[in-house]
Amino acid sequence: MRLPYPRSFSSLLLAGFALVTLPLLTGMGYTAYVQERLAAQTRQAISLTLQVTRTTRQLAEDISSLQRSAGQFYVLRDPQLRNGMRDAHEAIGRALQTLHALPYGPSNTERLRQLALREGVLYAQLSDPANVGLRRFDSFTEDFTRLGRLADQLTVAGNAMVDDQVASLTRRAQTLRTVLLLQAAAAVLLSVLIAGLFSWLLNRPVRQIDQAIRRLGAGDLQPQPPVRGPIDLVFLGQQLDWLRQRLRELDEQKLRFLRHVSHELKTPLASLREGVELLADGVGGRLSGQQREIAQIMRGNARDLQQRIENLINYSRAQRQLDPLVSSGVDLPALLDALVRRNELALRAKRLRVERSGQTPLLKADAGKLDTLFENLLINAMRFSPEGGVIRLDLRAGPDAVDVTVCDQGPGVAEHDRAHLFKPFFQGSRQPPSAAPGNGLGLAIAQEYAQLHGGGVRLCDTPGQTGACFCVHLPIDISLQPGSTTASTSMTAQSSVQDDEPGWQQTQPCDHP
Repeated sequence: MRLPYPRSFSSLLLAGFALVTLPLLTGMGYTAYVQERLAAQTRQAISLTLQVTRTTRQLAEDISSLQRSAGQFYVLRDPQLRNGMRDAHEAIGRALQTLHALPYGPSNTERLRQLALREGVLYAQLSDPANVGLRRFDSFTEDFTRLGRLADQLTVAGNAMVDDQVASLTRRAQTLRTVLLLQAAAAVLLSVLIAGLFSWLLNRPVRQIDQAIRRLGAGDLQPQPPVRGPIDLVFLGQQLDWLRQRLRELDEQKLRFLRHVSHELKTPLASLREGVELLADGVGGRLSGQQREIAQIMRGNARDLQQRIENLINYSRAQRQLDPLVSSGVDLPALLDALVRRNELALRAKRLRVERSGQTPLLKADAGKLDTLFENLLINAMRFSPEGGVIRLDLRAGPDAVDVTVCDQGPGVAEHDRAHLFKPFFQGSRQPPSAAPGNGLGLAIAQEYAQLHGGGVRLCDTPGQTGACFCVHLPIDISLQPGSTTASTSMTAQSSVQDDEPGWQQTQPCDHP
C-alpha cells in the first residue's frame, strides 16, 4: 500500500523535521525522568543514612544515660533521680521503634528484639526500690555491657546498610549511564534513519523534476514517468510534461514546415538542375566558352542549394533522433570511394585531388548516415581547399573502433573558433574568399551522426598539415547502441577505382594519423 504524501512540499519538510527531532526529544524526556528518579532515590538514601546514624548514636547515648541515671539513683538514693532513668528508658524505646521501622534486615531485627527485651528486664530490675546501693548497682554492669555491645552491633549494621545504599546508588548510576548512552545512540541512529527516509522522500520528486528538465534540455521529448510526491511538486511535474508536449508539437510543426519547404523547393530546383544539365550538355545548341562557364556556375550553385536544403532536414531529424540507426555491413573504404566519385565534377572544377590511405574491416553501422557524415566532411574540405590542393582520407583500424581523418590544405581553423566549431549555423572567421557562405550545418550534422553511432568528430592537430583535419571515431559494431536496428543487407560499393580517373588517387597506408 502506497503511503500518501503531504499536500505540499513545506508540510512534508515540517513533518520531516518533527519526526527527526521526536526521538531526540523522547530521549531527553526519558533522561530527565530517570535522573529525577535517581535523585529521589539518592535523597531517600541520604535521609535513611542520616536517620540510621542519628538513631544508633542516640540509642548508644540513651543507654549511657540510663546507666548514668541508675548509678546516681543507686548511690545517692534520691527518688527524684528515678525520673532520669524513666526518661532514658522511654528514649531507648523510641529509638528502638524508629530502628524497627527501618529496613534493617532479619538479623538486625533480632538484635533489636533482644536489645528491647534486655533493656526492659534491666529497667524493671533497676526500678525496684528495695535493693539500692553501690554494690547492687555494680551487679548490673554486665547487663549494661551487653546492651552497649548490642547497640554497637546495631551501629555497625547501620554503617553497613549505609555502605550498601551507597553501593546500590553507584550501581544504579552506572546502569543509568549505560542505558542513557545506548538510548542516545539509538535516538541518534533513529533520527539519522528518519532523516535519510525524508531526504529520499524530499529528493525523489526533486530528482525526477531535475531529470525531466535535463532531458528537455538535451532534446529528449519522449514521455517520462509522472512525478510522485507532494501535490505542488506533482503539479510542477505536470507543467513540465505540458511544456514537453508543447515543445514536441513545435518540433513537429518545424519538421513539417521544413518538409513542406523542402518539397516546394525541390520540385523547381529539380527542374532548374535538369535545365542546367541540358544547357551544359549542349542540347539547346553549342555553347561558347563563356556560356559553358556560366552553366557550370549555375550547376554548382543548384547543387549547393540542394545540399543546404537536405542539411536542414537531416539536422532537424538527427537532433530529434527521429531516424533510428539501421545496422548493416558497411565497407568504409568502398563507401568513401563511391562518395569521391559522386563529387567528381566538383573536385574537377577546383582541380582537387583526393588521396586515401589505410583499410578498415567491415563495420556494423548505418550506411546512409555514414554516407551523409563523410559527404559533409568532404564538402567542407572541398570548400576550404585551394585550387589544385590535396584532400587526404586516412583510415586506421583498432581492436573495436576505426578512425578516419579528413584533412584539407585550406586556411585552417582559428583558435577562438574551435570551441564553437560543431554548433549549428556557426560560421568560422576564416572563410574562403571565392566560395559562397554556407549554412553552418555540415559539421553539426556530422557530429550528430557520429554520436548516434557511439563515436564523435573532433578537430585534430596534425604535424606538417597546413589546413584543418577532422578525426572521426566510430565503433566497429553499433548493434548494441540505443535505438539501432539490424538490417539483413550489407552495403557494398566498388572499392577499386581506375587510376586514370581525374581527381582521385588511392595511395598506400602512411603514418599520418
